[in-house]
Amino acid sequence: MKPEESRDLRKNSKRLMWFLLCIFLFDAVIVFTLINYAGLSPVLSGFIIIVITAVVYLCFWLICAKIDKKNKIKQEKESYKDPFTKK
Repeated sequence: MKPEESRDLRKNSKRLMWFLLCIFLFDAVIVFTLINYAGLSPVLSGFIIIVITAVVYLCFWLICAKIDKKNKIKQEKESYKDPFTKK
């Protein structure tokens, strides 16, 4: 594996870890609220959580893709200025 691929893999793994941690806490609060205060069944609240998590992950993935694209363009522009970088 190339060093660049390894770096990208670590970056993506870190992002995913933070996303999972945050979404787990967010989902726990929502499930607690739906079951205890709204009186929904656990099956229905589980389905709602799955849908919410899927939508939030899709937004997260799109935002990360835009950030990566902008960073790649910025890095390509800067690499032409630096004479010591490899093309």
